Amino acid sequence: CPCHTFLASLILASKFMQDHCYSNHAWVKLSGLPLRKFGHCKHAIGEVLKWHLWV
Repeated sequence: CPCHTFLASLILASKFMQDHCYSNHAWVKLSGLPLRKFGHCKHAIGEVLKWHLWV
């Protein structure tokens, strides 16, 4: 789903750029995604990018 892809990208960018970022629990609450789906989306994007999050 494009919305989940965008959300996962936003979360990874936030965690990469900020020293004090929202917890996974907070992201789950904000996004409305189940915890398992949240983790899967985040890991899927990370794997596709080979965890190279810098530009």
